[in-house]
This record gives sequence, C-alpha cells and structure tokens, in this order.
Amino acid sequence: MPNIAHCVTTLGLLFCSQSVLACLDAQALNGLADKEMQYMLQRIPPAFADAVSDQLIQGQMTAVSADACEAHWQLRLPAADIAEAQALLQADPAKQIMLAAQGYQIPEQAVLEADFAVDAGSLQVKHQDTLQTSALGKLRASVELMYAMLTQARANGQSHAEPWTGADKQALAAVCQQSPSVKQPAACDCYVAGLAEKYSARQVRYNRYLSTNPYAFATGNGADFKQLDKKLQANCGLAASR
Repeated sequence: MPNIAHCVTTLGLLFCSQSVLACLDAQALNGLADKEMQYMLQRIPPAFADAVSDQLIQGQMTAVSADACEAHWQLRLPAADIAEAQALLQADPAKQIMLAAQGYQIPEQAVLEADFAVDAGSLQVKHQDTLQTSALGKLRASVELMYAMLTQARANGQSHAEPWTGADKQALAAVCQQSPSVKQPAACDCYVAGLAEKYSARQVRYNRYLSTNPYAFATGNGADFKQLDKKLQANCGLAASR
C-alpha cells in the first residue's frame, strides 16, 4: 500500500506538472511567436516587412520557466541593416543625441533577446512587459526605430532598387483603381508606369507609407516623390480623384 500511495502521489505531481507546462507547450510558443511577428509587421515601417519577406529576419520563441509561464523571444536581424542604420545615425549627431536622451537606441548586434511573462489564461503578453521600460518593449522600440530610419533612407536612395514585377504593378494599379473618379484602367496604368520609371516598387511603397505617417521620422522627406506623384496625377487624369 505504501508503494501504491507513493505511486498515486507521484502521478498527481506529474499531472500537475503537465498542466503547468501546457501554458507554454509547443503550440502555445508557436502562437506567441506568430503574434509577436504580426505585431511587429503591423507596427514597424515597411523596410522591416521586406526584410522578413526576404527571409533576412528570423524569430524564435522558447520557454524560460514553465512554472511561471515565462517566454524568451529571440529576434535575429541582418547585420547589413544594422550597419546601415548605425551609419545613418552617426551621420546625424544631433539626432543621435536627441534619441539617446529620450531613451531610444538602434540595435548594436544581430541577435536581440527578451524574456517576458505570459498570462496563462489568454496566452497574451502581460501588460507590464509591453511597456518600453521592459526588455520586450525596448526590443520592439529599437527595431521600430531602426526600420523607420531605413525606410526613410531607402525611400529615395539608389540602393535596394529591385526591378518591378507584374504583380507589383498590378497591386499598385488595383489601389489606384479604388478611386471612384477613375473611369478608365489606362489612367492607373499610366500612373504606375510613370512611378516605375524613377522608383522601385519598394521605394513607392516606402514613400506612400511615409506620406501617410508624418511621425515616422520622415519630416521634410519625400519632396521629389510628392512632386512626381502630383505631376502624374495631372498627366494621367487622376488629379480630380486625389
């Protein structure tokens, strides 16, 4: 009987342990990783999404402590992007000083890591770990700052000028055609062709993003794009729709 009692006690402990581990089992960790990446894709300027699309960024979620329902997020960034952002910041000492005074910094190494607590019921990041003073909050803010700078710099630069694809042109034309004043598809084809002569598809996307997000470190940026955009609207018969 003592052995049976011991067996029951042992099974009971194992059962409880398994119940706790279920907070951060493989499925939960995969879900957390997907949510975190989606959060960053929705919030961070589009140069980040392009790096993800190019498979230059990888994220991994692991369990730190199943008992406390804590997770560990590791984000690997391309070294070339870090070097480019560092060079941009070093070229603007005033901005560097201002950002540092406000507690902002861009990543200095390719692998960023943060531990955070997870609510066992909802499997959501606990609120205190979403604040910028937390490890996860600092990670998010530094990546956002870096790709905001890269988005702005690449919007009009000569680098990263990938050739247009048919899908790129169709996507931009579809956005154009959503305007109620567009009477002929040819007007949007004209508009897309005009932009494609000077900008890559990504540069168009970056400029359009910056024009609708004035606080994305884009003050005074995009004047050339805006001028061309206005000219094409008039020449292609789209001015009345915008």
